[in-house]
Amino acid sequence: MHVSDTHLGYRQYGLSERLDDWSSATRESIDYAIQNRVDCVVHSGDLFNSNKVDHTSLIHAIEMLRALKDADIPFFVIDGNHDRRKGSQTHTALDVLQRLDLCHYLAPAGRTLEGAIGQVNGTWIVGLGYHGAYLRSKLRDFYEQMPEGHNVVLLHAGITQYAEGGHPEIAPPELAVLRPKTAYLALGHYHNKFRLDDWIFNPGSPEYYRFSDYGIGRCFYDVTMQNGSPEVREINVRGVRRMVSISADHRGDDYSLRGVVQSLLDEAELEAPVSGSLVRVILNGEAQTPPNLSELKQFIDERYVPLYSTVLDNTVSTAGELVETPGSLDDVEMNMFASSFARYNEQARDVAGFARALLREIIESQLTNTDEAEPIVQHVSRFRRDHV
Repeated sequence: MHVSDTHLGYRQYGLSERLDDWSSATRESIDYAIQNRVDCVVHSGDLFNSNKVDHTSLIHAIEMLRALKDADIPFFVIDGNHDRRKGSQTHTALDVLQRLDLCHYLAPAGRTLEGAIGQVNGTWIVGLGYHGAYLRSKLRDFYEQMPEGHNVVLLHAGITQYAEGGHPEIAPPELAVLRPKTAYLALGHYHNKFRLDDWIFNPGSPEYYRFSDYGIGRCFYDVTMQNGSPEVREINVRGVRRMVSISADHRGDDYSLRGVVQSLLDEAELEAPVSGSLVRVILNGEAQTPPNLSELKQFIDERYVPLYSTVLDNTVSTAGELVETPGSLDDVEMNMFASSFARYNEQARDVAGFARALLREIIESQLTNTDEAEPIVQHVSRFRRDHV
């Protein structure tokens, strides 16, 4: 079984319920592995959301991996960019789990694969880990050290066209150097599923990491190897927290806007309860007066009782000026936008809308390190290239 980017410990939006959601989604995949008596579980990075793991998440991981061990199912894992060693650290939670004999932590030492190769029923499991921008220069060295045969290779990397925020570390043709010794490349890093050329497989995260993933199913892979060829089945995660995202056009006043939002959320309720879900409302269109975001959010929270809701204001004034919204943070934003984007003339609205949405994304993502911020930097770079 192949799972990735479980991000245990991700207290999204500061909510303990979201921490539990990520553990629950991971536990569902582990339960599947035990019930179906798979030969092994491979995890292609970001087992934890941080290299400084909270005790609750470490306990969750220990309980899940102990259940796998009791079922005599080995668990192979590599570093992701979130849970790897950083700074002066010499050990991480993955080292702890290995010391407890609950996992096989496959970690290359520099450019060597010493300690990064395991085996299950005659099949080699090769862990390449996470190397960021240095991956390209190491691939040939790694390939030459890999055992001959149909290997299962674990790699955490962003590749062209599938990298988060458009920040690739390597292109698919460059990965082809591994192909002669690789039957199944278990990829991680990108949070939405994809497959390439019948040998590169990325299951994505088992829970929603951000609202931009809205509408894309969460899964892990059940893999059967036959004569060096993988047969891969997607197994949907059933217990994932529901996410609802709607776009509403502002039609003049707050009362009318609330009616539009209510109609859209009532429609979403016909599919499944909105209560307990994650709700995002994006406001578009032109407004003579700024929408009252706090009142709209209060209405959504009281009527639909979501676990979390956010309202993003992308409206502009009918006079062509950027709309100021209540609250000191919004005042600062809009004053800054008004002075910064005036020079773009006809494109000011596009630029302002992008900047506002981007700022909300930064706040919502709760970035903790520069690696997480890099995709947003690349997003800005692309927008400037294409629109400004």
